[in-house]
Amino acid sequence: MEFIQKTVFDIQASQKDELVSNLDKELSSFFSERTYSSMVEEINIDLYCFNTPFRLKHHSRPVYHEDKTSKVFPRDKKSDATFHMYHLLFVDIPLPDEFATCSVDNAVAMIGDTMVKYFTEVNLPVKIRKSFDKDRFVADLKTFFDGYLENR
Repeated sequence: MEFIQKTVFDIQASQKDELVSNLDKELSSFFSERTYSSMVEEINIDLYCFNTPFRLKHHSRPVYHEDKTSKVFPRDKKSDATFHMYHLLFVDIPLPDEFATCSVDNAVAMIGDTMVKYFTEVNLPVKIRKSFDKDRFVADLKTFFDGYLENR
């Protein structure tokens, strides 16, 4: 399974971009040989942190695309460029406001705790709810973050 983690940070939290980039590589490696459902080949997680009154709109629930083709530039009538999404789970996870000002070690722990809490509490899309082994995925997330923090 492919695991992609991206960030959308405000200026204050952007100092942690490198940390999150390294974390993404480690997460991708850790999850590359694992599968939790035959219907999910990729999980794409966006972490959000805006310690301002301005908030970007994000999805409050995971979004699943079984097989969808979309335009790259939907408003551009001249462009026919498309991309294909297949067995893809999109997840937007807002980080606590304190993330922007916490230390690097606390930032990793905060990301781990937030992700584990999110996946423990969220209802997955109906299409994959029965087939996705959420308990094993959450256990693997805990294992990853425990090991990552131990080896820092």
